[in-house]
Amino acid sequence: MENGQSAEPLRVKHALEAYGAPADVVAEMVEIAKDGRKRGAMRRRYDDVLPKRLAEYYELEDEADTISLLEGEFVPGLVQIKEYARALIASYSPHVRPEDVDRLLDIRMTRQQRVTAGDPLKLRILLGEAALHTQVGGPRVLREQLEHLLDLTSNYETIETRVLPWVVGARPALGRNFTILEFPDPDDPAVIFAESVSYFVLEDEDDEVAAFQTAYNQLWELASDGTSSARLIEQVASVLT
Repeated sequence: MENGQSAEPLRVKHALEAYGAPADVVAEMVEIAKDGRKRGAMRRRYDDVLPKRLAEYYELEDEADTISLLEGEFVPGLVQIKEYARALIASYSPHVRPEDVDRLLDIRMTRQQRVTAGDPLKLRILLGEAALHTQVGGPRVLREQLEHLLDLTSNYETIETRVLPWVVGARPALGRNFTILEFPDPDDPAVIFAESVSYFVLEDEDDEVAAFQTAYNQLWELASDGTSSARLIEQVASVLT
């Protein structure tokens, strides 16, 4: 796999068979080649609008079966309605050029297909109460966004949403947003993704991952339960016009 290029599965298969490799080794290496090609697809297609680290995250996201999200000020991308997402992406100027907004919006909408697919993601969404009041796109768009979040949570057993009320006060990871990706293969380590205005971080070191997982689980217990969170979201949505 020279020059960063993913090996073509057929080329790998033929080469290994020519060397007399066992069938199980051939099959394993062909799957690795397929995965490598898939992982590079996002970077190749959107390398002019996506930072490399973010493209890598999206590719890992596509392979995950469980995602735990912590967002303090806005509803996360995997459950955003189109108008909300557009307003949020456009607000990233000057880091996002106006002509790239539609392409980035398409990426976000495509990512959401995993949420309601035949074999959907398990999604845990932990929101700061501020996220219910940040009027991305204006009050009408926020109301529709909150209603959409309620619909998803009530219609899909794989989606859980909790809200961290303002009254919780000082807590683990205060001021931090992050995502935990977990994968079907237990041998694949979980990955932490965190971002700021100017950088993206992917972390899979065991100690770091464990620290983030512990913080997330503590916050999950501090948050209002699912029923109380839904009631709070409904109350906020009801006064938005």
